[in-house]
Amino acid sequence: MNTKNKFNSTLYYTYVNEDQIDVELLCIICNEPYQSPVNCLHCGQTLCERCYYTWEKQHLTCPFCRQAGSRYVSVITRVVLNQLNRLNVQCILCQQTNIKRGNFFDHITYSCPKQIVICTDKCGWKGHREKLENHLIKCRQKSHRFGFLRKWNFAACTRPTTSS
Repeated sequence: MNTKNKFNSTLYYTYVNEDQIDVELLCIICNEPYQSPVNCLHCGQTLCERCYYTWEKQHLTCPFCRQAGSRYVSVITRVVLNQLNRLNVQCILCQQTNIKRGNFFDHITYSCPKQIVICTDKCGWKGHREKLENHLIKCRQKSHRFGFLRKWNFAACTRPTTSS
């Protein structure tokens, strides 16, 4: 089971047509489509990895079969994972709809206009991706305008020497 900290994309999207999501894809604990689904090795029931860890902290049994010490493994069945990844979601930040859940990380990382990004020229600016292009124009003009100052040796208060 993957226990690394993951990007929690559920904070950024809602499901489109929730009432049409197959009940077999819903976690019995959180009643949401599975996020990183895991199966109990004893009874075969499935739940979200996060729900499993939350349950495990409070109980020492499987929430379904109540078997003590039950082990859970990640669901690797492509059919289930593909169905989950094809669910349509809407981005909370930009309101774009009908994004496939499996593509949502790429949407946030590369294209969501409302996602907060930092200046790629490392000036310290932060803002919406949709404003980055205009910022970069100003940022690069400012950098070019004052670029000559970097050549000055302020410690010695001299102009840069040119090598012949």
